[in-house]
Amino acid sequence: MRRAVLALATVLVAGVALLTALAASGTSGEGGAPGSGAVAASTPRVATCTGRAVLEPSTLTLSCADANSALTTTRWSAWGTTSARGVTTFAVNPCTPNCASSPLRYFRGATVILDRPVATTRGERFSRAVVTYRAGAITHRDVQLLTTGGRA
Repeated sequence: MRRAVLALATVLVAGVALLTALAASGTSGEGGAPGSGAVAASTPRVATCTGRAVLEPSTLTLSCADANSALTTTRWSAWGTTSARGVTTFAVNPCTPNCASSPLRYFRGATVILDRPVATTRGERFSRAVVTYRAGAITHRDVQLLTTGGRA
C-alpha cells in the first residue's frame, strides 16, 4: 500500500513539475494583434504561475496550486485591452477516482477567452479565463480565476 501511495505521489509531483515548466516557458509574442510587432504599454498580459507576465502564451497553467488544468498549443486570434481570444487544447484533471491518480484529459479545439483585466503593481493583467470545450456531445464551460501577481 505504501508503495502505491508513493508511486501516486511521485506521478503527481512529476505532473505538476511538467505543467509548471511548460507554463514558465510559455511563448510571449510582442504584438498587440497576433504577429503585428506593436503593442501598447497598457495591453494586459497574463501572469504565469511563476509570476512572469506574457503576451500570447502557447502554454499556460490555469490552476497554479495543483496544476489540474492548462492550455496547450494555444493559437491566439485576438489580444486586446479588454480580452484575448484563441483556440487551444484544454488539459484538465477529472479527478476520477481522485486527483492524485487521475491522468489529465485533453480536449482539442477548445476556445479560450481571457478577460477582466485588473491593475497590478506590474501593469494590467487578465484575471479570468473562460474555456469552452466539448466532451462527447456535451459542451462544457470552465471558468477560472487567474493569478495576477497582486493588485495595485
